[in-house]
Amino acid sequence: MCMYSNYELTREQIAEMKEEAYNYGQIKRKAFESIRSITSELPDYVLEWARERMTKTMFYIKLKRGSYDAYCEACGEKVHLTRARSSRIIECPACGATVQLHDGAKSPNGGGYYMACSYLDRAGDDFTQRLFSCYKRCWRTGEEVAVQYYFSEEERGFLHDRTEFAFHPISQGKNAGKWILGYGRVHGQGWSGWRLRDRKINTYPYNLRAVLSGTKYQYSALEIAAEHNLVNPFYYFNAYNDEPKLEILYKVGLYRAAEEITEFSADDARRMMRNVRSLKDLGIESRAEAEECSALTVEELVARKEVKDWKIEEQDRAAAIEFIAKINKRSGTDFKYDFISRKRWFQYYLTQKSDYAEVKNFIADYTDYISMCSRCGANLNDTAVKMPYSMKKAHDWAMVEEKVQEKQAYSDLVAAVYDSIHAFTEWDDGKLQVIMPRTAREIVEEGVRQNHCVGRYVERVAAGESVILFIRRKDDPEKNFYTMEIKKDMRRCDIVQVRGEKNAEATEEIEIFCKKYKKWFNKRKLNGYDGDTVTVHYYKAVHKKKDGRYISGWDGRTVYRVGEWVETDTDTNPDSVAVKGIHIASLDFAVNYGSCWNDVAILEVEANIHDIVVPDAKDQVRARKIRVLREVPAEEIISLRAAG
Repeated sequence: MCMYSNYELTREQIAEMKEEAYNYGQIKRKAFESIRSITSELPDYVLEWARERMTKTMFYIKLKRGSYDAYCEACGEKVHLTRARSSRIIECPACGATVQLHDGAKSPNGGGYYMACSYLDRAGDDFTQRLFSCYKRCWRTGEEVAVQYYFSEEERGFLHDRTEFAFHPISQGKNAGKWILGYGRVHGQGWSGWRLRDRKINTYPYNLRAVLSGTKYQYSALEIAAEHNLVNPFYYFNAYNDEPKLEILYKVGLYRAAEEITEFSADDARRMMRNVRSLKDLGIESRAEAEECSALTVEELVARKEVKDWKIEEQDRAAAIEFIAKINKRSGTDFKYDFISRKRWFQYYLTQKSDYAEVKNFIADYTDYISMCSRCGANLNDTAVKMPYSMKKAHDWAMVEEKVQEKQAYSDLVAAVYDSIHAFTEWDDGKLQVIMPRTAREIVEEGVRQNHCVGRYVERVAAGESVILFIRRKDDPEKNFYTMEIKKDMRRCDIVQVRGEKNAEATEEIEIFCKKYKKWFNKRKLNGYDGDTVTVHYYKAVHKKKDGRYISGWDGRTVYRVGEWVETDTDTNPDSVAVKGIHIASLDFAVNYGSCWNDVAILEVEANIHDIVVPDAKDQVRARKIRVLREVPAEEIISLRAAG
């Protein structure tokens, strides 16, 4: 009997487990034998292929403006150029080879090029793979280009069906050169470390047909993939087992889409391809069309199918494909508004292009704008509403109007979050500083002035789900600079995004500052911090009986006692107002609510923001649980209202 479970293994189960272990051991032994039987040297023809695949260099020397002497590595000839810029890729005027330009005057010692390669072979019914790195150093000697190559085999692999074994060589000691179980060496440090197997890999293509012949992968199109893309054969086999469409995509020439569905993070692309039964499902009806689509992603193929029959100007089709692809990526292929077609939406976008450098920013603003209009009850079928003259101005107006109304409901919540954690988030390095907004109004104004959508994060800040911070120059703290969002985890800094005016990306200065901020954040002390308890104070109007009891005016039964907690079932739907929950509000609301009662008393209460739901109301919320702090004296109410 297993002491950690309540069942016993049957004899059949035990026998099955032993057989599995035996089979695994047999495969493992075969892997060791196959890997160690491989000769240590890489074949000359493979090394020659690697040399040919590596980037060729052309050094140039500036004679005067518009005139350069250049020296080609590929053909060894001296050529004349009228334009030259370091790292630019051109064709050699003498031999036609593709070369990369390098400034021979500034860097006569040249530079280096790196490439990861794979050589696949058979081991009976199984496969072996040799991963090796290629490094080429180039430099200029007079009118010649000198080249030196370095090859290093870093890993060998053995594949039996879907069982893979990796081996690496011992680099020093008496067993130097011996291959043992384990992945190849790690390049880089920390989070930047990588192994050769995880690089984009050039696979030697000329023996693949013979290697794959007679196996279940003989029609896998690996030979085509190796010719057009960078693929690791072992990873490719796994992708081929899981994605049967991989073969046909390569064979018809959809190379980018085929590469995409094998990528680790391409879940959306794989999902869209699962619904494809033929090329017609992608809007491709001829080989010529397939050739036109060779560089399109899966999302772009799906978008192309949608816009294929649109009656729009031919020069706008590429923009239309990008537009629909961005919508699909953001909201899914089934996302549609019922008040505007996607074609009409795109045509409206064309009228707003001058205000939006990137289509994704327009889509984000438009969807935000429509959401705000819906919450405000605007008529979306009105052309002036759904297609305003200026999308940017209309979006900013709608955001301000909505958030100004919401500010009253969220004000105390945002303030409570500030009081709880601002001491653990604010910091400066002498030039820049991070400050935390005290009110919902500050967050709204940040979005308006910076021309981005941080105003819609008020609700998430109030609910304790996110933290918004402002980056300011210390000598001008009132001027908007950058806005930062971090996750609500005061123990470790997790920056979600950093945006400047008009959603500008972080500059090098800001990136350096953020790195320093994270370092400070992760090392600072958290004395007095309680991440799960952020309390906010509200008020509640109740009936005060002659015996001193406080009774709810809502149901006439619930009793409130000073110092005690009260808990009840709560409707968590923010669209509902007069529903289950303990309704609490601002002081003005509570006083006005109970103004017609002869026995009214105003209680000050506290609640955790995680127990609060903000309904569609100006300054009223409902809570699952509250604690009564005290009864507010009449004279204090008068003074508080006067001060407010």
